[in-house]
Amino acid sequence: MKLHPCLRTATALVAACSTLLHPPARASSHMDAPLVTLDPAANTTDLYAFLSTRNNVKYLTVALGVYPHEEPGIGPNKYNFDDNVLYQVFLSRGADLATGADSVAYQFEFSTSYKTRDSLLQSYVGVVQANGDAGQNLTQTYTVRKVAGGAVTTLGTGIVPPNNQGVATPRYNRNGSGDLPAREGVANEAQLDDYTRGAIANLNNGYRAWAGQREDGFYGDINAIFDLLALKSGGNRFDSQGGFNLHMIALEIPLSDIGGDQQVVGVYATTSRRASTVLSDGPGSAGLVANGGWVQVGRQGNPLFCEAFIAIRDKDLYNRTKPTSDGALFRKYAETPELAALINALVLKGDVAPTTNRADLAAIFIPDLIKVDLSTAPARRAGGGAGHASVPDDAGFSRLGVFGGDVLESPLAGHPFRLPGSAIGADAAKSYVPGGWPNGRRFGDDVIDIGVTAIISDLRSLPLTIRSADGIDNVSVNDSSYNKVFPYGATPHNGRNYEHNAKAAPTPLLNFATRGNIGTGDNILIGGFVIRGNAPVRVLIRGTGPSLTNFGVAGAVNDTIVQVWQGGTMLAENDDWRSGQQALISASGYAPLNDREGAVLVTLQPGAYTTTIRGKNGATGVGLVEAFLVD
Repeated sequence: MKLHPCLRTATALVAACSTLLHPPARASSHMDAPLVTLDPAANTTDLYAFLSTRNNVKYLTVALGVYPHEEPGIGPNKYNFDDNVLYQVFLSRGADLATGADSVAYQFEFSTSYKTRDSLLQSYVGVVQANGDAGQNLTQTYTVRKVAGGAVTTLGTGIVPPNNQGVATPRYNRNGSGDLPAREGVANEAQLDDYTRGAIANLNNGYRAWAGQREDGFYGDINAIFDLLALKSGGNRFDSQGGFNLHMIALEIPLSDIGGDQQVVGVYATTSRRASTVLSDGPGSAGLVANGGWVQVGRQGNPLFCEAFIAIRDKDLYNRTKPTSDGALFRKYAETPELAALINALVLKGDVAPTTNRADLAAIFIPDLIKVDLSTAPARRAGGGAGHASVPDDAGFSRLGVFGGDVLESPLAGHPFRLPGSAIGADAAKSYVPGGWPNGRRFGDDVIDIGVTAIISDLRSLPLTIRSADGIDNVSVNDSSYNKVFPYGATPHNGRNYEHNAKAAPTPLLNFATRGNIGTGDNILIGGFVIRGNAPVRVLIRGTGPSLTNFGVAGAVNDTIVQVWQGGTMLAENDDWRSGQQALISASGYAPLNDREGAVLVTLQPGAYTTTIRGKNGATGVGLVEAFLVD
């Protein structure tokens, strides 16, 4: 390859990774099958499914994205759900799991109304203070139904919050200002913005639903992947979904309503339109009239199966069929993946990735259901990264899933990638499943890196041969921080203040260093820096002291404490860098040279920051404060 420095062969370590029989490339049918690409409101992007808890009660959380590449703030005809599309999420349980047959369906149907049509102001006639108020002209509502065993149950209704236009929708944005970027993700429901929190619908039988605009939570360099796999490296990074929004449907399904937690379920989603559409013209025309039964036009299961495995001739067919047909129609694409041959030829420059008899990949995709083990502890959730100041990832979360050591103990047999602990260096008396995809899929899972690792590895027999593709596309973080509570997707980008691929723009931080004398009391060493742009970035700040003697500096302070401030609020503090984020700091490449030196790795939004360095226990001497852009 040139799998850049990232291509590593680790046979033992990643025995565990067997768990990871994933696909390549990455996540979504943003623009894959030719026909559905022409129908954005029905074009599915990504499907998420993972185990969550609320008030100590287990739920299966599912979320479906549609309408890819929404440009924030577009007008006058903004993006909406389509009243003429049926959005459905399906569960396969028990014997249906093996065949891909439908056990339960959840249907979302939308209805659009206007407070006035006698205005050119389609969406907003004033500032929206609350969902559906007088300022929100165009308002959408929806009905959720459960279909199981031939019985149809109406679970309830909900309202769609406004899109994030800017001044018209200030509560989405920092400091409640339409001129500022969208708010960061939050760690608890009370901190959600008013529109998002107000749109959470409490349905019958313990269900909750949400539908509306979100930031596109998929990240990766799709441009380079489909540009003949001409992958980027170094500071040249490009998040193809950076700065874009989409529309998302989310549903919290109480396990008590689907048979409890001692099972593995499969999840997929579809979009459908009426069989015929009639148009008329002239002064008496009625506009669009849809007739007939529902016809499936889009399908979404595991990340990237349709986009990166299935040939053009069958992409539309995939979107018109059910998982029950996958074995007969699409198994060949999983077992003999063209992508493996392309990676060998264009990236690895050799016969590295197995290209035939890929039973491991077929186990993921055939039938194309996201399989979720409900017997485990809840999935670990992503926030804004491990070092984020206000919404860090859950402890143990890894965007690489099993390849990052993120696994869950599984007391129940049934998941295709359940492994004995001996295979991953864990308790040999227990079994484990991946913490993320392909055991469900979470917001934050880096499905490109996971998938490419799977396809270039050989997971068909023990000992497993694992070749890491960590960082393969040079994009390893989303451009926004996720919410760690329902509905999980990040706040939609503000139409007035956002930037596509902000991290590929001129560097948001010029690395800096300031040396000076550290005294006692208020006579400490102070430095300041500014983060530019509209996207959060990770910054490492370190307080160098004792290691200065290695460079001939006399009178260096012998122990340091580093603090990071924004205004009068301290965001982070560290004394002795190995006592805090040792692994993350070491991986950054900017670890201090002496254990007595403080360092912190934090995710910071654009703005001005101050760092202070003081001597521990009143120590004095020469010190150095430094800040480095990590990504």
